[in-house]
Amino acid sequence: MTIDFIDAASEQGTFAPLGGEGLTWLRFLGGQEASYIHEQDEAAIEAEDYWGQADEACAVDPIG
Repeated sequence: MTIDFIDAASEQGTFAPLGGEGLTWLRFLGGQEASYIHEQDEAAIEAEDYWGQADEACAVDPIG
């Protein structure tokens, strides 16, 4: 999705002053952002699973 945005902007000339190296850098940054977002999503899913298991454990053997 980020790369599609960059491609569309480059076709319109928005990033034309950057040249080839600038576009490569923007694509790299877009890929890094996508990786970061994916990692955050995975961490959120793992945390949700952890707390779900903790809730189940407390329901079986309540503390206090």
